[in-house]
Amino acid sequence: MLSGHGKISKAVEATKIGAFDFLEKPVESEKILITIENALTRFYLEREKDFLLQDSLERYKMVGVSKAMKGTFSLIETVAKTDTNVLITGESGTGKELIARAIHFRSDRAGRPFQVVNCAAIPEDLIESELFGHEKGAFTGATGRKIGKFELADKSTIFLDEIGDMSLRLQAKVLRAIEYKEIQRLGGKETIKIDARIICASNKDLKEAVREKIFREDLYFRISVINIYVPPLRERKEDIPVLIEHFIKTFCEERKRPLFKIHPSALEFLINYHWPGNVRELRNFVEKMAVLSSAPVISREEVEMLLRDSSIEEGAPEEKIFFETLDSAREKAERDLILTKLLVNNWNYEKTAEELGISRATLFNKIKKYGITREKINY
Repeated sequence: MLSGHGKISKAVEATKIGAFDFLEKPVESEKILITIENALTRFYLEREKDFLLQDSLERYKMVGVSKAMKGTFSLIETVAKTDTNVLITGESGTGKELIARAIHFRSDRAGRPFQVVNCAAIPEDLIESELFGHEKGAFTGATGRKIGKFELADKSTIFLDEIGDMSLRLQAKVLRAIEYKEIQRLGGKETIKIDARIICASNKDLKEAVREKIFREDLYFRISVINIYVPPLRERKEDIPVLIEHFIKTFCEERKRPLFKIHPSALEFLINYHWPGNVRELRNFVEKMAVLSSAPVISREEVEMLLRDSSIEEGAPEEKIFFETLDSAREKAERDLILTKLLVNNWNYEKTAEELGISRATLFNKIKKYGITREKINY
């Protein structure tokens, strides 16, 4: 706004209705240019912020068609509009942090950084400093001031993951920070007011922890105003196909490779798998397929082989393989090596034989011996 009537009331009115600045005549051209440059800078920053928020929403997108997840999505939209404390519970790998991020990025606090603290991953003697910060000289090694996560989360959101692993002593300090919305840095005397939204998560039964006197009851009630339970993947199998499709699209775009599909029999196998690592395990498995397989359609035999190699569990009794002799163990290892090479080389027999150091004829004989085909594998 440029005017020859430079009254404060006019400047205030102009700013309220959207003017970036109020300039009074006469004005030098340099000042006009600087003002325009600053206005453009703010415009681009606002546009970049909007882009980053949209990118965050897409990156941390949640997908699912099950009744349980639809209920969760609805609850996220409702809770995000408030500052209410939220407790997210469920097994490891079910997507608790994803839900916390979804709440943050749909809230009025989305423009500020989302602060994450994994209470199980940080040693007891360091986590207090991580949460509340410290002043120089507060303890051995404190060579300067450090701002803690609670302070960084002012006007934003702090996510306390695996809060069930926090010690009782630290629980008392966290409770005070939540109740009074103020903290003190370690070694500091100043009381710092904070306005942080609290979202917590745990894969433990905190109600049982309260009964066992290893988790404070008052803290539990403070953090669990809204409780969101995320069921394991094995209890919502209808979400598996849409999750696979979403992850395939994500990884193929990242690697600039054509989209691939899962053969119906392979998809059926994946739906019926128990997924002990939940969504995290499924995501990692789809990424593995995107890296190791170049086929346009992933067969069931490829899926079974890759999943067996990925599994860290012994599996159900019918899935276990027992070797009675050294010869059978050797044959099993040889068969797996041949199959792996075939998959990596996209069933190029000549290249596979060359890498194995055998002739094509020998390779075909062994393929026939072990019953290796694209359609079926006999374990």
